[in-house]
Amino acid sequence: MKTSVWGLFVTVLLISSCSVAQEQSEVAKTDTARTSSKVLIVFGKVSNDAKTLVTDLDSEWKVANANVLKGYEDRLVRVRCYINAEKNQLQILSIKRESGGENYAARYADSAFRR
Repeated sequence: MKTSVWGLFVTVLLISSCSVAQEQSEVAKTDTARTSSKVLIVFGKVSNDAKTLVTDLDSEWKVANANVLKGYEDRLVRVRCYINAEKNQLQILSIKRESGGENYAARYADSAFRR
């Protein structure tokens, strides 16, 4: 009789601990769904006030750490960042100034010129 009561107690304890572990994992999944866990590279133009970034698809993103964009106003930049799609916000990790097509040159050996 004592072993069956003891076994029932252990079973209830294991089931309750498993249910608590499952609840915590669901909370963790919803937190990671709000922000991207992958680092993304975004090209765009910094606004005049250096608080937003306008991408090539004319979508405007607010910048969470806007102090990083100081000195890049009205310039084309390449940004490594995390994206929060719910808030339409970027968390910038690094920024690099892009030249606006100044480095492109025509190569006459390309197949486009052989027609």
